[in-house]
Amino acid sequence: MSHKMPDTYTGPVRILDTNGVLLTVGGAELEEMAGGDSWGGTLRLIANAGVAGKALRVRLQIPDRGTGEAALHPRPDRDGVAVSAVAGIGPSPL
Repeated sequence: MSHKMPDTYTGPVRILDTNGVLLTVGGAELEEMAGGDSWGGTLRLIANAGVAGKALRVRLQIPDRGTGEAALHPRPDRDGVAVSAVAGIGPSPL
């Protein structure tokens, strides 16, 4: 029996509203959880960006991979960088 290794991604992402309108860009560290049924990770962007510090439902667009819907949960800023936890909603874009 073979098991699929979880997919991961580290790099730039576009943050879109749920209608597909570009809000901002950032950097992400994302991974599928074991079993591939869920995905999530961390998003970093400039602390003064419009989505910084807000709990939002967005779409994350990953270059050459796809787009997935996610909930952003703000965490404390670090040295001028806004940090949000990412909880994937639905199919993984990885």
